[in-house]
Amino acid sequence: MGIRRRVLITNGVAESGLAAVHSLAAAGFEVVTADFRRPFGVRSRHAARHHQLPSGSTEEFTAALLALARHYRPDVLLPVGTRPVYAVVSRHDEFAATTAVNVPSRAAFRAAYVKSACMAECRALGIPCPEVYPPRRARALLESGETDRLVVKPDIDAGAANGVHYVRTVDELGAAIDDCTRRFGSALIEEYIPGGPTAMKTVVLLFAPDGRLAAAFTTRKLRQWPPEGGVSAASCSTHDRGLAEAVLPFFRKWAWRGAAEVELKLDARDGVHKVIEINPRFPGYLRFARHCGLDLPLLAVRLALGEVDAMPPLFAYRSGTHFISPKLFVQAVSRDLRQGADARAVLRESWRQLQGTGPLLGAMFGDPLPMVGRFLADLRSPPAAQPLFRIDC
Repeated sequence: MGIRRRVLITNGVAESGLAAVHSLAAAGFEVVTADFRRPFGVRSRHAARHHQLPSGSTEEFTAALLALARHYRPDVLLPVGTRPVYAVVSRHDEFAATTAVNVPSRAAFRAAYVKSACMAECRALGIPCPEVYPPRRARALLESGETDRLVVKPDIDAGAANGVHYVRTVDELGAAIDDCTRRFGSALIEEYIPGGPTAMKTVVLLFAPDGRLAAAFTTRKLRQWPPEGGVSAASCSTHDRGLAEAVLPFFRKWAWRGAAEVELKLDARDGVHKVIEINPRFPGYLRFARHCGLDLPLLAVRLALGEVDAMPPLFAYRSGTHFISPKLFVQAVSRDLRQGADARAVLRESWRQLQGTGPLLGAMFGDPLPMVGRFLADLRSPPAAQPLFRIDC
């Protein structure tokens, strides 16, 4: 029997990391996990070992991850999550001398991670996106009634709709800018694109080390949390080649390597899909893609190892398959019921969205300890109260 190859996976107790762990363990790899979260020492039952990373400064986190890579000398380091990707990006040569990695360049990472830069890039490349306003222009728009709503959010990828405000008055605008500046260091003011959750689309792309597109996965949201704009509580897989092709100019310009997620919204006013943000990482719903037949973590590792000569066919996965995030789904449905919506209609729609999700939920709950650990850790220290990981691009 040959020696098992080893993969080091970050965010190993988060849902996205757990999906990668399950995928690679099933493919015969020895998996070592690491995470900055502290869910009472628990780990995936599919991981050979698990290590705690510091949750403090960027430098501490990066140094600890590099030391871990040097200790284990894995065949591949698969960074899942924004901070691990940036850690590898920021000290790429040192990581690459230790293990196989496939991540974007530092300049490419910044072009996506800094939202004002991302919107400027999209406009320059002819990719539709919301208008961005300076504070004075935003105040004038609200005062004159030219718009009834604006979006204020961090000018970085804070994740999970963290820090996003929908403002209708000048006072709300000022408070939102102050909040984003205090918590995240900067604020971005954007045009509000009308439309409900089903107007939200996502495109997940995976690129080979030589910049070739290896995989694309598209979805349409059905529910989200928070309801005004946030993380997918329920979604459906699609084969939307047009969306993927529309955003490719961004990635071609930056000779992208590794994974990225693009969020778009269909503007009901003109029927155009507009880029809301580009995240330089895998999304949190990695398990969903594998459930549909596209094993992104395994393909990412094979690409890093140079084991993929010919790219697999695009969109060779099941379309029309449903996904739910259990906790967020329950929150979204409960909110609809509390808001006085027709209970029968809400429950009927919820049942339709649950159809076919049994195997996916079974896989999630088949490795329960990390989920329980995260729940208990959040009770002790709510996510909003946890220290912000700051990245200096």
